[in-house]
Amino acid sequence: MKKSLLNVLLFTSVTAFGLAACDNQGPAEQAGENVDEVIENVQEQGEQMTDDAAEALGVEQQGTMEALGEKLDDAASSAADATDDAMDAASEQAAEMEQAMDEAAAEAEQKLNELMEESNQ
Repeated sequence: MKKSLLNVLLFTSVTAFGLAACDNQGPAEQAGENVDEVIENVQEQGEQMTDDAAEALGVEQQGTMEALGEKLDDAASSAADATDDAMDAASEQAAEMEQAMDEAAAEAEQKLNELMEESNQ
C-alpha cells in the first residue's frame, strides 16, 4: 500500500509539474507565436488589398474575373495566330526573294559568259 501511495503521489507531482511547465513559454515558443501572428496579419492585409483592388476595378464578382481571364486567353490566341500568319508571309517573301536572286545570278552569269566569249573572239 505504501508503494502504491508513493506511486500515486509521484505521478500526481510529475503531472502537476508538467502542466505548470506548459504555461511558461520560452523565448522560442513566444517567437513562434509572434511569427504566426505576423503571417496571419500579412495574409489578412493581402486579402483586403485584393478585395479593394477588385472593387476598384469593378470586378467584384468571380464571374467577371473568369470572363476577363477568357478574354485574355482569346487575345493571346489571336496574337499567336497573327504571329504565325506574319511568319508564314515572311517565309514566302523570303523564298520569292531567293528565287529572284537565283534568277538574277543566273542571268548575270550568262551575260558574263557571253562577254567572255566576245572578248575571246
